[in-house]
Amino acid sequence: MIQALRETGKRSAGWLLSRTSDLYSYRNCVFILAHMRCGSTALSNILCSREDISGYGEAHVRYDGPGALGRLAINQMRRDGWRPGARLLFDKILHNRHDEQALPQFFDARAIFIARRPDEAIASIADLFTRLGRKAYDTPQKAAVYYAERIEALSDLWMRFPAHRRIGIRHDQLMRTPNEALERISRHLHFSPALRNEYISTAASRERGGGDPLVSGRHNRIEPNLLRRKVNLSCADLPAHLRARVDEAYRHLTAQFDSGHRIPIT
Repeated sequence: MIQALRETGKRSAGWLLSRTSDLYSYRNCVFILAHMRCGSTALSNILCSREDISGYGEAHVRYDGPGALGRLAINQMRRDGWRPGARLLFDKILHNRHDEQALPQFFDARAIFIARRPDEAIASIADLFTRLGRKAYDTPQKAAVYYAERIEALSDLWMRFPAHRRIGIRHDQLMRTPNEALERISRHLHFSPALRNEYISTAASRERGGGDPLVSGRHNRIEPNLLRRKVNLSCADLPAHLRARVDEAYRHLTAQFDSGHRIPIT
C-alpha cells in the first residue's frame, strides 16, 4: 500500500513538473538504449560531463505516460544529477520494463544503441551479479535469458526511431577506438561541440543501479584496449536453443546498425 502511494505521488509530481517547461519534450532528450555490461556507463559519463546535458546514468524511469520526463528530472534532482541550465535530458535504459510501453513521442529523442558480443556480455553480467551477491542474473543461463530478451527488444526499438535520430555502436568499437566512435555519434546526432573522450565519474553513476559499481570510478576516459578482468564463468554450457537465440539476436541487431550507417542524414 505504501509503495503504491509513493508511486502515485511520483507520477503526479512528474506530470506536474513536466508541464512547467519546454525542456520536457522528447526532442530534448538523449537516451542510451543498451543492455548491462556493454560500456554504457563510460559513454553515459562522457555525455553527462557536458554542461548542456542533465543526467548521471540509469534513472530506472518507466516511459509509459505523459509525466515520465518530469519523473526523470525529479530522479536527477534527488541523485545530484540535475543541471538546471542544460538543454538536453539524459537517461540510460537497460531493461525492457522501462521502455516496452514507450509513447510515440519517445521516438523523437536522440538514441544511441550499444550492443556487446553475447559470450562476453553474458559472462560479464553473471560475474558481476555473483561478485555483488545478487541472485537476479548470477548464472550464465539467467544472464543469457535477460540478454536475449533485451537485444530482441532493442531490435524492435531501433526500427521505431527515425534514421537521423539513432545510431548503433558495438562495444568493441567504443572500447578500442573511442575517439572514432565518439566522432561518429557526434556527427550523426549533431552534438556541437563534439563529444570528447573525457569524463567525471560521479557517485550517482556508480551507486544504487546508476551504472558500473566496480570499474567506472577508477577512470576519467575510455582507455583504448583496456584489459578487462577475465571472468571464470563460461557460456559454453548454455542450452543449444538459448545459445542460438543470443547469437541470432546479436547478429540481427548489429546488422541493423550496419545498415543504418548507409542511410543518409536528413
